[in-house]
Amino acid sequence: MRFIKHSIFCLIIFSNTSFGKEFNELFTIYESIEDPSKIEKTINNSFNTMIYRLSGDPSPSNIWKIINAGNVRKDFIKSYSIKNINDQSFLQVDFDKDLLVKEFNELSIPVLGNSRPVILFLINIDSGSKKPYLLKDSESNYEIDSLIKESLKDIASSRGIFLELPEPDLQEITSLDNYSKLINSNSFISSQHSSTEVVEINITKIGLKEWSVNGDFNFIYNGDEFNMIFLQEFNKFINQIVNQILKKNLIDISKESLINISVANINNYDDYKKSREVFQRLVATKDIEISKFEFNKISYQINIYGDFKSYINEMNENNFIEINNILYDSNTMNLNFRR
Repeated sequence: MRFIKHSIFCLIIFSNTSFGKEFNELFTIYESIEDPSKIEKTINNSFNTMIYRLSGDPSPSNIWKIINAGNVRKDFIKSYSIKNINDQSFLQVDFDKDLLVKEFNELSIPVLGNSRPVILFLINIDSGSKKPYLLKDSESNYEIDSLIKESLKDIASSRGIFLELPEPDLQEITSLDNYSKLINSNSFISSQHSSTEVVEINITKIGLKEWSVNGDFNFIYNGDEFNMIFLQEFNKFINQIVNQILKKNLIDISKESLINISVANINNYDDYKKSREVFQRLVATKDIEISKFEFNKISYQINIYGDFKSYINEMNENNFIEINNILYDSNTMNLNFRR
């Protein structure tokens, strides 16, 4: 019994943490088509969302900087098409990474890389009529649950960040049930998820029409419009948190560095093509040249925006690349390609 208790506490303290995940479709925007006759407006909205994502700034100032510099929104678009997702029409717009980053550089606008922070939301809800529960990704009990999930989804997509709810598995649920008096449930659940930051919110109905919200943001409401008021405060709070976190991840693209990268486990042309694409799609990659071919290995010299450390952070989150070693004195990384 003592060993089990000790193991649980060690799991909480020494759990693996991560500071981001790669945002795979960073330069692809899915914009809802409200009116088929206004595709031009939808395209403009998708451009605005793209600038918010890349700059990390939700204000329109960067959009106007780009427009006032004589640019046309469509110049930055590679292609667009209509997609049907869950019986709803969206315009899928693919933007040109190199043109956008070049324009940001010319206008001295910092950018965010492909590696984006993960915020885990632990939201405990007590409606007074059912057993209190932790809001999970796969389950909704009330309208407020669905509204929260939709809000997280919309903000995550527009800002290019990961806003996640937990999904405890059977083993985690059993541990919580068996040792609820020994461990803090929120600490235990957060220890099972890799995240940059954990947000804790408790929503409790304390009267006939009265609700209390406490944790990382607080207010009390008495009336019939709790869902609407909560969402307003919740969205405001999320955007404040996202703004603070993204500011810490900006890449200063006025700086450039030359780095050396070797990639092992390259067995054929397809491996080479896929490994090269890993670097090409990173925001911080400006130019890439092959410097050497060896047996099962290829070396590149890459001109990057920002510094070597920020580029390492980008590579850490890539599913196709494993970092073997890093030589800071020569700006060199030795990598292994993973299929």
